[in-house]
Amino acid sequence: MAVNDAAWWSQRVAAEGSTASEGIRRQLGKPQLDPLTVLIREAAQNSCDAALPGDGDVDFNVQIRRLTGNRLANWTKFLLPEPAGSALGIEQALAGESRILTISDRGTTGLGGPLRADEPTRAGERADFVKFIRNVGERKGVDLGGGSYGFGKGILYNVSRCHIVVADSQCVFRGRLQRRLIGAAMGDGYEHGGVRFTGRHWLGVQDGDIAQALIGEEAEKLADQLGLPKFAQGQTGTTVAIVDADLGVTRTKSTEKPRTPEDAAEYLASTILWNLWPRMIEGAHNRLRCSVKFEGFAVDIPAPESTIELKPFVDAYRKLSRPNEYEVPVRKKAPTEVGRFAKVESMAPLKPHALLSKAAPFEGGARHCARMRQADLVVNYVQGEPHPDEAIQYAGVFRSSVDADGYFADAEPPTHDDWVTNGLHGVALGVVQLAARFVRTNMTVAPPEIDSSAQHDAALAPLAGRLSGLVSGTKGDGAELRRGGAGRRSRHGGSGRSSANPKIIEGPALRQESGQAVIVAKVQFPTWPTKKSVVANPVVVIEGGVEPPGVLEPPTVLRWECTETGEVRSGSRVALLRNDKRIWEVTVLPPGDAVIRLGVTVESDD
Repeated sequence: MAVNDAAWWSQRVAAEGSTASEGIRRQLGKPQLDPLTVLIREAAQNSCDAALPGDGDVDFNVQIRRLTGNRLANWTKFLLPEPAGSALGIEQALAGESRILTISDRGTTGLGGPLRADEPTRAGERADFVKFIRNVGERKGVDLGGGSYGFGKGILYNVSRCHIVVADSQCVFRGRLQRRLIGAAMGDGYEHGGVRFTGRHWLGVQDGDIAQALIGEEAEKLADQLGLPKFAQGQTGTTVAIVDADLGVTRTKSTEKPRTPEDAAEYLASTILWNLWPRMIEGAHNRLRCSVKFEGFAVDIPAPESTIELKPFVDAYRKLSRPNEYEVPVRKKAPTEVGRFAKVESMAPLKPHALLSKAAPFEGGARHCARMRQADLVVNYVQGEPHPDEAIQYAGVFRSSVDADGYFADAEPPTHDDWVTNGLHGVALGVVQLAARFVRTNMTVAPPEIDSSAQHDAALAPLAGRLSGLVSGTKGDGAELRRGGAGRRSRHGGSGRSSANPKIIEGPALRQESGQAVIVAKVQFPTWPTKKSVVANPVVVIEGGVEPPGVLEPPTVLRWECTETGEVRSGSRVALLRNDKRIWEVTVLPPGDAVIRLGVTVESDD
């Protein structure tokens, strides 16, 4: 069919009453989250709920494109004329710099089931098309899914300045592959020609008293003319195109300006990382493979576990599936396990990540717990107490149990960004309150116990948050690397050997040098009677021990520098005469993903 063969059908207000279109759009209220964040959360939740059976990946792709030339002409022919009296403003939307924001998934079931809301489903069939396109307030019927009643889809229409979306889907319907395409609008209610209308409209082919989706070859041809993402042979999934998308604004402390397509694409990539990371990591069930493009240019989206900001959350999440590495709130009555909690410490980032900072839910290093349900999509980040060491961040994860997941779902607003106890009763109220108290109690950090005579740990550089056991290594003639005032315990008895050993008196700390992160520690040497050479020996630490040589890139000792004279000696070795100054700073360049343990060898040169 030609692009101008489709026509709008507008819903009249029924004699017994109807749901107003603007009421559906406003179900979300006025969330604190940015509309683009709400959009991504809702769309990704729909994609995850529609994942094909099995462990296959789901492709989740977002594109922003300006309509020009033939593409603009085809969209104009498809959407116009708008419904009489509707005031959707389609012509004005297409006259300016109109942009289409498309969200597509592949590796999902697509919008299957009957095309009409009054047609019953068959055994084992899901009414996905009807629930997404026509109905509101009906349970999705997905076990342990992220959604509930489908109110959140209003965000798709809210992001469109003219409140119009176009859905293009390929599904298996009663044993056969079927392509489906339909437009839908949620404007404001109005009166025209003496008739009241709800503000809901559908754009398709006339089928009795409703507008029906285009199907088969007609749908495929029209999708190509509109420039919508293609489907591979036999592939299923859905594309939703948001017409004349409002990209929002970029805010600073003193300014506010409209987002450019590039700004919006970077923000979308950032919010994808913060909200979808549990479904993006290696080994995730139906792992999300996400991409964002603007005008054909792709935004580079790093793996969540490769970033300092998200790695402690990933590590805490992985602990939830390992015995004896997580905690469970105590509850005597069913459900006895309401969820699992784990927490991980790591070094805080040196500076904001260029991409992650665009949509970061908090400033600075983490002291937050990511809460989520079985769908493995972040609900929100709950702030804990500050860490006493500003160089350290800590991240927690709380994930509801299978048995309690429904109670937490009932506590979520349409934006799925909190667990609200208002309106809950009985078991549901008790479960949600217990989880909130447990997280609040455990998002604290005990101050470190300092024993000046004890051996001190010197973990120097977790640039990707991989903290492990902190035990300093020593060799040579018995030198120990100590920190603070570690010295002789008493003049009689105890350990008096430490007076002849080096000790850390400041640091270790991260520092930026020429765009690189380095670790520095200030070391004080005793006054030896003869010449000694001190060799710094940094090694990479992993859980359970030291990384064997040759497996990872080794750390490099750049230099020793005397703090009093400024004298610099390159490399790992510094030779000291009796009269040399005794306080030196060692600088180490760590590999990109490592925790460093520093040991020293003290050698006699005579």
